[in-house]
Amino acid sequence: MGHIVKTPSGTWRANWRDPSGRQRAKTFRTKKDASGFLATVEAEKSRGTYLDPSAGRVLFRDHARRWEESRRVELTTADAAKSRMRCHIVPQWGDWPLNKISFLDVQAWVTRLAGSLAAQTVISCFGIMSSIMKAAVRGRLIAINPCEGVRLPARRKGSVADELITREELAGKLLPEVPERYRALVLAAAYAGLRWGECVGLHWRNVDLLSGRIVVVETAVEVSGGISMKSYPKTEAGRRVVPVPSLLGAALRRQAGVVPTGHDDLVFPDSVGHHLRRSNFRRNVWVPARDAAGLPSSLTFHRLRHCYTTWLVSEGVPVNLVQAALGHEHASTTLDRYTHRPADYEDRLRAALDDPADDPLTGTD
Repeated sequence: MGHIVKTPSGTWRANWRDPSGRQRAKTFRTKKDASGFLATVEAEKSRGTYLDPSAGRVLFRDHARRWEESRRVELTTADAAKSRMRCHIVPQWGDWPLNKISFLDVQAWVTRLAGSLAAQTVISCFGIMSSIMKAAVRGRLIAINPCEGVRLPARRKGSVADELITREELAGKLLPEVPERYRALVLAAAYAGLRWGECVGLHWRNVDLLSGRIVVVETAVEVSGGISMKSYPKTEAGRRVVPVPSLLGAALRRQAGVVPTGHDDLVFPDSVGHHLRRSNFRRNVWVPARDAAGLPSSLTFHRLRHCYTTWLVSEGVPVNLVQAALGHEHASTTLDRYTHRPADYEDRLRAALDDPADDPLTGTD
């Protein structure tokens, strides 16, 4: 049990042992305050909820560093988190003791970020912050996570017209502006739904032109200026076989006449046979071709994967088959994130119900 002693200066010192047996002390102005504190300490010790009063004095930056070192995540995930930490999180919270960060402080920070950053960026920063503070709670450094209950900005989707192009626009506008060497790459995203890393990491050993199939089993990962191969796609479901439509098949056969086609050669290398870098492709190929075609600036290379999904669903392909082609673990991801309203949706809905036989006046005298 703890005990209280009066100090020479007239204050009262509460003395107790923490669960590890270490002697602790804290000074109060009155004996009543010291007694109340000791009662709380003993109750927390009995419930197993005791926190070291000095633990929360740890600076956020020091705790965040330990949190980063303890994580085992994909290289791309870790790299993105480091960028968020460096730009938006540590500059704000680095010098704060953990126990001084309150709910209102976090809410004000989120609101401030939302005034200058995209909603998704704010949500990402907040998610990292919340994970760090949750680890502090589990590490018994603080009692509660100040991020709980914080209101986040809503994700707002852009105009549907800006998110999709039709197959006619792809073939008639975009592809003619893309250099021949990269047309098969564009079609691999638009007509097979491959992600950028899956395209860049694709080897000829996984392309069967005779049977018209691409086997997706690995992906290229670009982190901090370096590119490495990962022996599995984004998810376990990402290991998949994707059928090759005739337009893509023809483009791949032409590609085979442009680049080396050995077992271990890349299908879409750069000009010297190395992995193609996203930034170089975007700057030198994608943006000039998209702009020359008169297509919206919101059309990113990844949007071609969205187009592929929407085209298939619009043609009546069952969602479970589209899910398999995309490598999604859940059909809800396919429907919620990757399908959009096609440009001709009004005509489709109208045609579905336009049947002269439904008119009660048809055929009357």
